[in-house]
Amino acid sequence: MYIESVKSEIPLAPALYVFGDSIFDSGNNNVLPTLAKADFKPYGSNFDGGRATGRFTNGKTVADFIAEFLGLPFSPPYLSLRGSLKLTGLNYASGSCGILPYTGNFIRLYRLGARKIIMFEIGPIGCIPSFTKKLRHNGRCNEEYNALAVIFNNQLSEMLKNLTSTLQGSAFILGHGHWLGYDAIINPSAYGLMDPTSPCCITWGNGTSACIPELEPCGDADKHYFWDGYHLTETIYRVIATKCFNGTSLCIPKNIKELVED
Repeated sequence: MYIESVKSEIPLAPALYVFGDSIFDSGNNNVLPTLAKADFKPYGSNFDGGRATGRFTNGKTVADFIAEFLGLPFSPPYLSLRGSLKLTGLNYASGSCGILPYTGNFIRLYRLGARKIIMFEIGPIGCIPSFTKKLRHNGRCNEEYNALAVIFNNQLSEMLKNLTSTLQGSAFILGHGHWLGYDAIINPSAYGLMDPTSPCCITWGNGTSACIPELEPCGDADKHYFWDGYHLTETIYRVIATKCFNGTSLCIPKNIKELVED
C-alpha cells in the first residue's frame, strides 16, 4: 500500500521540537557515554546515501517525515550543535531515556511558549521481537504486554484532555500510534509488508536486540515492519507520520496542518 503526503513548500510552522527516546533520536546518543548507539552501519542504510547518523532505523523517523510535511528542515540533535544558528527546531530525543515522575510534574514547555503539542501513545510493545522471541505467546504478539500499554495510553489520553482544558490557548493532541502499529502487524498485506515479526538487520541475541555492526541487512527493508529487535523500519514510520499528518481516524481526529494553522 502506498501512502503519500505532500511536502509543504512554505513552512506551516515556525519550528519543530522533538522529545522522546530512540524512536525519535536523530544522533544525540552519538556523543553520550551509553551503549545505546546507532552511529554505525547498517543503521541508516536507506538514509541520504546510506549514512549512519544515529537514527535507530534504516532511514527517516516519524519526526523527520513530519518536519518534511511541515516544510521544515530535520530538527538537528541538540548535542550536535556548535555556535549560533538560526533554529527551526531541535531534537532532544535520546535512546534508552525514560520518564521520571519528578520531572513530569513541571509543565515547563508551556511556560517557554509551547502551545501545540502532539504526544504519541506507547506502541504495541508485546509485538516487538525483543519480547516475542523470548516469551510464550499465542499469535504474533504477547497480548498481556500490549494490555499494559493500553492502560497507560488510556490514562495518557485523559491527562492530555485535562492539560488542554487547564492551560489557556494550548492544544495537546494524542497520536494513536498503538492501534495503527498493531493493525500493520496483524494485517501486514494491507500495508505492503511481507514480514511483520522479524528484524531486517542481523541482531545480537538472535533477533532480539540491536543490529550487529557492519553486517548486511535484508534486501527488502520496505517489506519489513521491524528494523532491529526494538525499532521499526522507515516504511512503518512513514505510514504513522502520514496518517497522523493527514488526520486519519486511526491516528488523530484533526490533521496536523489544521492544528498548526489554528
